Amino acid sequence: MQIRRMVREDIESISLLWLEMMREHEGRDRHFALAPGNPESNFREYLEEILGKQDAAVYVADEDGAIVGYVLALILENPGIFELRKYGFIGEMSVAANRRRHGIGRLLWDRVKGWFRRKGIEVVQLNVSPRNKNGVAFWTSLGFEDFLEIKWHDLEKE
Repeated sequence: MQIRRMVREDIESISLLWLEMMREHEGRDRHFALAPGNPESNFREYLEEILGKQDAAVYVADEDGAIVGYVLALILENPGIFELRKYGFIGEMSVAANRRRHGIGRLLWDRVKGWFRRKGIEVVQLNVSPRNKNGVAFWTSLGFEDFLEIKWHDLEKE
């Protein structure tokens, strides 16, 4: 198993893992419904944009040439009113369903954590759905703590 930076040739494999993850989220919660058409095409474009950015990184878990997981990380900035100016953000992490519980997520986290540290980042945030029990347990096991709670209000239902 090799954990390495994404290259352009990985984009198709990553987008398939992303789609697998998003379909799971859709099944748990309607708020994750994907746009009709070809949302993975938009995701591939997003990955292309990230390739050249200094404040973003995608690491992949490469198992004998097959991409079995990835993590997408960003460096974000708070407004000047906060003491914490820059912080890391995990945009997403996905491991192929048949490769979960083999330590791949932890390997991806370790690699991206090193990237954040090299960039001078001291705090990392992420979002995880409370309906994703395995995801909540995984991130908690890595030391992540509750910080914010996101609420949703559908104006169309009023």
